[in-house]
Amino acid sequence: MDSYTLLLYAHLLLFVFWLGTDVGVFALALALKRRTYSYEQRALMMRMSLTIDMAPRMAMITISPVGLHLADRAGLVQIPGALFVLIWGLAIMWMAGEWTAFRRMGRPDAVRVYIINGIFMAIFCLSLVGLGISSVTSGWPIVFPWLALKVLLAGLVFLVSIMMAVFYAPLEGIFERMAAEGSSDALEAEIRSQVNKGAIFTVILFLLLATIAFLGLAKPG
Repeated sequence: MDSYTLLLYAHLLLFVFWLGTDVGVFALALALKRRTYSYEQRALMMRMSLTIDMAPRMAMITISPVGLHLADRAGLVQIPGALFVLIWGLAIMWMAGEWTAFRRMGRPDAVRVYIINGIFMAIFCLSLVGLGISSVTSGWPIVFPWLALKVLLAGLVFLVSIMMAVFYAPLEGIFERMAAEGSSDALEAEIRSQVNKGAIFTVILFLLLATIAFLGLAKPG
């Protein structure tokens, strides 16, 4: 088995882990709205969702560098070795930040780690969106339209992921208030509002990933 086949297999496996586990996280997030569940049950579901979410987070971070390696080996783009080192360096630091944030969940100092992780996500987002827009509009540095669009959509995936975090993250604080105060109509309304807003961007994420998979398979144009 050559290196291209191994990279393709890794790319597909990361996609499966990303999309598949995100569906499970999404189902748990929707269940948080159900008032028939006790606080303890919903707190457990939220903890489970955050734990399971580590799989798609790791896949999300590593799939772009692996995809660039794959495109380079296929002769679709030419990427300098130094750029690969930079990209993987950022990805490894981001993965370390995600695990640090997970271990410090609920602690005050976790906020700083969340901010740093957000910066890494913004870097990947802006880099891919900029690369995609340049390639779609001018044909540089990616000359293949389907690949240029795929890169652009990948950048939008990071943007959508940021929006998901914006709406899902406050749920932890809401449930902390519920633990202290008990359930109330106001708190339940806040939970439904945050989950519903996050769900919109989750569905958009699924649609973007499905489109990216189609472009990679069909290579139209």
